[in-house]
Amino acid sequence: MNDTPHSSADSPPPDPATPPPAPRTLPPLPEIPNIRDLFEALLRRPAELASHQASGGTRALRNFALLALVSMLVFGFVLGTFSYGAQLWAAPLKIGAGLLFAGIICFPSLYIFSSLAGCQASATRLAATLGGMLALAGLLLLGFAPAIWIFAQGTSSFGFMGSLAVGAWLIALTFAFRFITTVLKEHGTTQKSPMTIWSIIFLLVTLQLTTSLRPILGQSDKFLTNEKKFFLEHWSETFTESLVTKETPPTTTSNRSPERETSSAENPYLRK
Repeated sequence: MNDTPHSSADSPPPDPATPPPAPRTLPPLPEIPNIRDLFEALLRRPAELASHQASGGTRALRNFALLALVSMLVFGFVLGTFSYGAQLWAAPLKIGAGLLFAGIICFPSLYIFSSLAGCQASATRLAATLGGMLALAGLLLLGFAPAIWIFAQGTSSFGFMGSLAVGAWLIALTFAFRFITTVLKEHGTTQKSPMTIWSIIFLLVTLQLTTSLRPILGQSDKFLTNEKKFFLEHWSETFTESLVTKETPPTTTSNRSPERETSSAENPYLRK
């Protein structure tokens, strides 16, 4: 036999290692971003938007405010479908106006606490940043709106619907606070504690507005109530209550307890 073993020189050379694919890069933000550009940047690249010069002007403030307002109106309409009737327009109005009101009354404290934290941004830039924070929170609530609508049609529990709405707001604020922290770091912020205090203040203001602007979920013969209550007190009183609908069978007087009658009389959600 004259077969000879194949030499290493006759074997094909190994294939070179395939280089990893280059990471996909998004196109840079335009010099003057429109509403669509701000919408996508808030969700996809908030850090880049934080350092963008055009995101701190009056044009950006107006666009951010429009995004926040439209998002909150839609979210409020979804909450209004829990009881329908007047809440279809009252709930969006209260939530949209309440958000803008919270932003306005918390802006002076934002300027003070951001200055204490070392921020060098102007008042206009801070106002646009606050608008961007509210817009991002509103967009996140839009993402929760379909799921909340499903539950609004399937339950009559104030406690569950209230917990669902407040839980969605807390999640949205978590990302919104991260956005505003990123922006302020781009403008010289060196301390975290002042902004942490401001975040707590803003959170408490918005939670109190859920009680001050009541009813938002339930039915009432009044657009607003004059009764003053802390939001934790109000939530604890209405957590176990359910929405009274036309399909709910009337309860006879003999079966009602005094405690139930008192609760129904004091709870604006249960008034027709």
